[in-house]
Amino acid sequence: MCQENNITKSRKGKHLEYSERQSIERWWNKDKRTKVEIAGLLERTEKTIRNEIKRGLVKNLTTELIEIWVYSADVAQQKYEYYLKAKGPKLKIDNDYELKEYVEKSIKKDKKSPEVIAEEIKEMHFKTKMCARTIRNNIASGEIYDIKPKDMIYNKVHKERNKDKKIYEKVPPEKSIDYRPEKANTREEYGHWEGDLVIGKRKKGAALFTLTERKTREEIIMKLPSKEAKEVAKALDVLEKIYKKEFSNKFKTITFDNGGEFRNWKSLEKSYDKRKTKARTQVYYAHPYCSGERGSNENGNRLIRRFIPKGTDITLITEEFIKQIENWINNYPRAMFKYKSTNQILEKLCA
Repeated sequence: MCQENNITKSRKGKHLEYSERQSIERWWNKDKRTKVEIAGLLERTEKTIRNEIKRGLVKNLTTELIEIWVYSADVAQQKYEYYLKAKGPKLKIDNDYELKEYVEKSIKKDKKSPEVIAEEIKEMHFKTKMCARTIRNNIASGEIYDIKPKDMIYNKVHKERNKDKKIYEKVPPEKSIDYRPEKANTREEYGHWEGDLVIGKRKKGAALFTLTERKTREEIIMKLPSKEAKEVAKALDVLEKIYKKEFSNKFKTITFDNGGEFRNWKSLEKSYDKRKTKARTQVYYAHPYCSGERGSNENGNRLIRRFIPKGTDITLITEEFIKQIENWINNYPRAMFKYKSTNQILEKLCA
């Protein structure tokens, strides 16, 4: 019997349940079953299983400290619930697959407008009837059609006030601080950092990119020409060039808040050297409105504000003065270290 015959009935349109994800985790990780075999056992299509495994992949360390990719039912379920919530109300066309295929073909192949399609389906056999506005809403959602609004024959012009609106990529659940390594949480290991920006002028001008190491409170301050996300990625590129092969050991993880300047986690993790495929660091995000989860960095920023009060134009501040502030913080005696400075702690670690 061929593999295709193992799938005895269609479950098209029915989402995977958590119990099924747990079965996939066991069969894929422990039993080493193929995607085709899992599809047959769950009476699902191979494409469904392939997409599901991709959704739930996470990195794990073996007992030999080797990184491997495994499927996590919990991560996959969290992603599913996260995107389901973000998706909003169920779209009208979701359960009428014939109508969906007809609309897609009419737009992509026949180049018809939603208005023409809506008029046509009034006289057709589809169980769902849709107006042109509903069709456009389905397209704009991005969940139903592989069509962008700008590709439509008639496209609404965005209002002027929205021209500068930025849409940030959704952060996957496994990038939450909840998945940060335990050694970072307990501060027992060097190399886990918290990051933020210190803003001068609220809208324009330079900013300070600050990094605070959780174990030693080592501080790094870098001046950026603006608070744009690309400048933060460039700052990490500079640090990678400075520390070279030691970068990944020095910066094992970095935890940011949910600001737009940090949301492009892929560019932050990706090495400037295109020959390197492995992530140079792992980025995590604190929960919204929980600045205490990055308390070390927040305290470091308060120290910086002693020298650079809010509202100061950072563009006018010299690199030399910024370096003086960084050195002052790293040489400041701290009660938590029995009045030793960060630099003294670092000397002891390196000894």
